[in-house]
Amino acid sequence: MKTPERDEQLQDYLAACLQAHHPKKVVLALSGGLDSMVLLQLLYQLQQQAPWQLLAVHIHHGLQPDADQWLLFCQQQCQQRGISFASHHLQISGQDNLEARARHARYQALEPYCDSADTLLLTAHHADDQLETLLLALKRGSGVAGLAGIATKRPFADGVLVRPLLPFSRFELEQYAQQHQLDWVEDASNQDSRFDRNFLRQQILPLLTERWPAFAHTASRSMAHCAQAHQQLRAITADMASQCIRSSGELQLSALARYPKVQQDAIIRYWLAPYQLNPTQRWLQTLHRDVIEARQDASPILQLSDWHIRRYNEQLYVLQNNTEQPVDRTLSWQGEAELQLPESLGILRFSVKQPKDSADWLPLQLTEAGVTVCFGTMSARFKPANVPQHKPLKQWCQLWQIPPWQRQRLPLIFQQGQLVAVAGYASACHAEQATVWLNHQRSD
Repeated sequence: MKTPERDEQLQDYLAACLQAHHPKKVVLALSGGLDSMVLLQLLYQLQQQAPWQLLAVHIHHGLQPDADQWLLFCQQQCQQRGISFASHHLQISGQDNLEARARHARYQALEPYCDSADTLLLTAHHADDQLETLLLALKRGSGVAGLAGIATKRPFADGVLVRPLLPFSRFELEQYAQQHQLDWVEDASNQDSRFDRNFLRQQILPLLTERWPAFAHTASRSMAHCAQAHQQLRAITADMASQCIRSSGELQLSALARYPKVQQDAIIRYWLAPYQLNPTQRWLQTLHRDVIEARQDASPILQLSDWHIRRYNEQLYVLQNNTEQPVDRTLSWQGEAELQLPESLGILRFSVKQPKDSADWLPLQLTEAGVTVCFGTMSARFKPANVPQHKPLKQWCQLWQIPPWQRQRLPLIFQQGQLVAVAGYASACHAEQATVWLNHQRSD
């Protein structure tokens, strides 16, 4: 490809990406490497007649001896072009899965800069990165989603993440950089073949591209086909999942059972995706055998990463590992409007006037003296208003179909040693007797 044609293609493609989103602010993740310096130069050329503001952000990982020099280099390159610049320092410790943790931390650090719907975050991934991603996905045995590779664009924070260099190879970017006499930094760790990406980059990709020069581009087409198939399957799965997943997040097994096994697995994966969970096929088989198909009176639990899956009342729940820990705290209410609950259990709100929309508020006949909030007292006897008899709280929880792991964490309102309300569920007081109204605002 002749240099003018390549330059025009790069500029035109980037300009089209930007025009498609009509941004007011463009944020560039600037590492100082070849690809991000090419993108910086392209944005600099477009910025002079563009309606958007450009900000370059450098993430200082602190993992390499030259990290300070890279930060200074990026800052100087932006100053030379009159481009706004910001940096963010990370603290990453340990060596386990370092590459993935650094990537996750980097994107977390970039989120505050993408703070509006008309903000674009640009990263400089290119076709060679895409090919490496495909080969790594094949190594892991990934499905269609993994084989789709790096997305050209996706929602990010309050804006959109766009990768405008994906159609172009590293060789094409090198030619552009040399033509425009660009400087860039080299990360010495990129030569360490102990990292899978570096091994592919040094040992495998040169052989593939020597034999098939267009391999990166043709592989990108295959990944685009996988991405399209994944989007179509996800749309179909989302429609099925809407019939199975309650608004509060539980998966209803009776609705799930209406679908064939392969579609059930797709729905379960869709249900788990918001928790960043992607189970293996073997794990799904275990879920069906040990949890979904367990006897009716069982309380099965299955671990998945830092979460566990539980079944209760023909529903599946995704729970954090500390969900069942008892709350060893007693709080005293002194008449304040809000009472913060421990362990992320939310807030108790009190109102001396009946709220206009009182459906979620409980009437209470309270004085400030002797009112405590406790947890886990399942043996306490309780009689909701308009109910003829007292029962142990455990029995009421069963009637209200509260899962066992939630019962120990219910805020219980006691006055002078008597249980007078279970926040969020029932009160012993009639509405006409109320002196205070109670609402439990959960943290989730």
